[in-house]
Amino acid sequence: MLFRFFIIFLIQSITFGVTVSGSVKNKANGKSIPNANIYIINSKIGTITNPYGHFELDIPIGQYTIQVTNIGFKTYSADINLENDAIELDVELESTILEFGEISVEGLFTTRLGYESVDVISGDKIRSMEKESVSDVLRMLPGVDVQFAHANGRNVNLSIRGSSDYKPGGYNNRVLLLLDGFPIQIPNSGAPDWNSLPLESIQRIEVDNSPSSAQYGHNSMGGVINLITGYDGSDQATILKLGGGRFSTAETSIAHHLKKGNWVFGLNGKARISEGHRFNADDQLGRIRSFLKYADRKGRTYRLSHILSQSDIGHPGFASTPSWRRSERTSHYLQGHGFYPISEGLSMSHSLFLNKFDTRYYDNDSAPETKKEGERIYDDVALGLRTEMLITRWERWIVMLGSDVDWSQSDVTVFNPIYESPAQLSFGSFIQSKYSIGNGWSLGSGLRYDYREADPGNGYSVREYTNWSPKVNLMYNMKGQRAITIAYSEGFRAPSLSELYLMHTSSYGLTMQGNPNILPERVRAVEFSYDHPHSESWHWRIATFYNQYENMIDFVYGLPVKAVNREGITGKGLEYQFNWLPTESISFSGQYEFLDMEDRSGEPILYRSKHKGQFSISFKSNLADIRFSTRIWSDQQYDDFLSHNYTVVGDKIIFPIETLPAQAIPEIILSKQIKSYKASLKIANLLDSEYALIQDYPMPGRTWHATLTKSL
Repeated sequence: MLFRFFIIFLIQSITFGVTVSGSVKNKANGKSIPNANIYIINSKIGTITNPYGHFELDIPIGQYTIQVTNIGFKTYSADINLENDAIELDVELESTILEFGEISVEGLFTTRLGYESVDVISGDKIRSMEKESVSDVLRMLPGVDVQFAHANGRNVNLSIRGSSDYKPGGYNNRVLLLLDGFPIQIPNSGAPDWNSLPLESIQRIEVDNSPSSAQYGHNSMGGVINLITGYDGSDQATILKLGGGRFSTAETSIAHHLKKGNWVFGLNGKARISEGHRFNADDQLGRIRSFLKYADRKGRTYRLSHILSQSDIGHPGFASTPSWRRSERTSHYLQGHGFYPISEGLSMSHSLFLNKFDTRYYDNDSAPETKKEGERIYDDVALGLRTEMLITRWERWIVMLGSDVDWSQSDVTVFNPIYESPAQLSFGSFIQSKYSIGNGWSLGSGLRYDYREADPGNGYSVREYTNWSPKVNLMYNMKGQRAITIAYSEGFRAPSLSELYLMHTSSYGLTMQGNPNILPERVRAVEFSYDHPHSESWHWRIATFYNQYENMIDFVYGLPVKAVNREGITGKGLEYQFNWLPTESISFSGQYEFLDMEDRSGEPILYRSKHKGQFSISFKSNLADIRFSTRIWSDQQYDDFLSHNYTVVGDKIIFPIETLPAQAIPEIILSKQIKSYKASLKIANLLDSEYALIQDYPMPGRTWHATLTKSL
């Protein structure tokens, strides 16, 4: 019976199918366009043009809309009525001005001119998480690991595919964090000011899991995360949000956008206060973001934005040895960007930024005399310029050329006092390209040269670091949808100022010292990925990778704790993601990550779970929308450096190796939209589990947080 049904279905498919074929050309010069995307709207049917610009589809009888797209050209759409006769279409695409924003498209073309492990997280998905900080959002993303004392704390360790270390101090973050494409790292440590990041303004997050030094330079050795805010201003609206929860948490935010002619103005503000989940874990913050944008019909866009953030944060310390330390910080981000076309298929972009961080660490007012450490001051400034040229005048080939230069300086009391305000000067130039070979094949490539100069001041020796970073990726796109990619890339990271010049004794007795003689880090990475969107309701993706690190910098426990180069580390793993929407009211999503890292000299690799995963179910009903999710991770090792049971070999301290147990932490979110109001309630850590992300830093038990949003 099943065989008979299959034969009847096959005959009907042959009988009632109609062939639609044709060619796609450049209207300006008549040249064929290979690899143009052909898609039948409201169906699962699609293909791409061959090297000669030709395509052919078999489509059931009916009425459809056919859409033809190719980057650098206007979208072509036409209605077709299929009866019994074959149809042949001659499509001519008109070239269009290509703005940089248009090349940040998931699955098509990214700002890296390739397809290497780029995940795009939409604003709707970010808001559905109901998180209270950017760091808490990022630890939900595939391949990303985030560890902190509390979600709104000052110190956060960020890693992609195990690239960063978690020794005390957090000086080894190897992931470049961008805000609207601008670097926002604090010069002395290489980490951002997490409390200044405007979660309420973020419309999209792009994550590149592979080394991105071929375009972004040394800070992107472990990958890139780009936080993208909304600039379009298409809706003239005001959004007010109120929230509160356990631990006397209260917050409010307001966002306003106004568009008049070619001008767009936006203003966002947020204030928050919380007592925290344990002693000295409280936080207070306020930030305001404003922007002005101009765009005309000639394709020119200019924008200027500013963020002012002030925060006062308690540092809880270890549960066994609580800390009485606090810190206050004022951060400024001033960012300017201009884009303009020069001629058809040729455009330029210029970006200028100024970042300023003023930080003061001090003692709690109630600190006992025996616990007081006095003030420590951190003053950091960074200034940078970036220029890019985008060439899209060829049908098969897109090229980006660029260069950037930045200067930074740190006046920090925890640096070795023999130096005076160490400074860094960095320069880089790069070329990126994507070439359409034909028949679904495309080749992406890139090469960058970096130069960095570290000057400690007071006449001490200036350190210079140089590197060439290549990348290449080959992608095969089947029927304009499924994609197979193999990529090779190299990464590079020069030492941070802290790794070179730090000299600091921590509150728990360890003296940490930089090392001016350490070498820059390098990585070689290979990745294979397969992306399969079966339909609009079912999509899955799998990727495997192999990373080989050389000279990774680590603060090794010694007398004192000193920055040194590890001999070499190998990391390999697998990542799987899926999204399934069987009906309009229910959806499932999940991800699984396997990571295996090994020190080639036999040293232990700490704080890396081999297995991590997430699973969520969303259900929409007239009563409320419900989202249940859980995060799972396997056990992980750590050095128990609080233990007195240690041995000393030479000048190296050997602490006991302990294990943090595996955990599963579920949460539930209830939300309801009533006209212009939206109310939500999140209950996290439903099982009230006791757990820690890092040694002796207990995380909160069961918590709740409620919000009310009003669109005016």
